[in-house]
Amino acid sequence: MPQHEVHKTIALIDKEIRRQETGSPIEMAGRLCMSVRMLYFYLDMMTHLGAIIHFSKELNSFEYEFEGYFKDGIRWVEYEKIEVPK
Repeated sequence: MPQHEVHKTIALIDKEIRRQETGSPIEMAGRLCMSVRMLYFYLDMMTHLGAIIHFSKELNSFEYEFEGYFKDGIRWVEYEKIEVPK
């Protein structure tokens, strides 16, 4: 698979996770036209790139441990917490 296709797929998965509307792994894999095994391959790749991803049974969705996004489908960028002075 060409590298730009991998980046595009990571960007699609990232968008779904940030919206917290992935559904079950089977549902998400079906929407992305891939096997569940391939979905977990991409999720593992995203984890190796810096994101911490887990599945929430309450939300029935994958979610990030910390807020952030994948820039250009390859680099994990975590949002910085802005402290408000008291």
